[in-house]
Amino acid sequence: MVTLIAKNQTIECELVIFDKNGTLVNQHLLLLELAKARKNAVQKFVGKNVSELWEKIVGVDLKNGKIDHSGPLGTAPRREEILIVAAAFYLNGYSWSEAKQLAQRVYDEADDSMQSPYGSVLLEGVAETLKRLKQGGLKLAIASTDTHRRTVESFKTLKIAHFFDAMVGSDDVVNGKPSPDMVLEILKKTETKPSATVIVGDSLSDMQMGRNAKLKACIGVLTGFTPKEKLEQLADVVVFSISELHVH
Repeated sequence: MVTLIAKNQTIECELVIFDKNGTLVNQHLLLLELAKARKNAVQKFVGKNVSELWEKIVGVDLKNGKIDHSGPLGTAPRREEILIVAAAFYLNGYSWSEAKQLAQRVYDEADDSMQSPYGSVLLEGVAETLKRLKQGGLKLAIASTDTHRRTVESFKTLKIAHFFDAMVGSDDVVNGKPSPDMVLEILKKTETKPSATVIVGDSLSDMQMGRNAKLKACIGVLTGFTPKEKLEQLADVVVFSISELHVH
């Protein structure tokens, strides 16, 4: 076991699971780039009016650079967002079968138009912290609502992929956050027990996922968009960023 220090608490553990968006990378910048690509694809295939409807449905205002971080774009796995968008296409005259196929095609086109790291920008101190924790003897992993491929490719481009023993995306499991599925998959891949595992994330769904998986501890960070008082309802400890994590 390694002693992880978070604020004034010490936690004996072997594995730390990190969320990606809002915890390791700047969530707002990433979502803006993703939104631009997806809106352009919607407009290309279905027209300007539907692309404007798309912004409202997923919770984004690109003209003013605003995102509802509790909306579908900010919280939903890709497959859920595709179904939401398919409903908009259905309301614009497509059959449900056609709407689902078209939504899938639109999102595939949007993703293909983007290049790694897909709008991901590391938050300050992330690379240094990951290196410190890894050298201290901890196993590290990722549980992200992004897809497996995009997560791996973006981290390779950002030169932090080598720090992780496992990376699990929303498409690797049946149920996304706050279901424990991602965590259970990581525990299996890393051969680690829940009682020796800590999760670090910026959202209530991250904390609830850790609780549902019966992990040893849940650490909240304030680099996302969840207020401290909300995180404190589920987290064992709340720190400003992962830079405050150390090993003894």
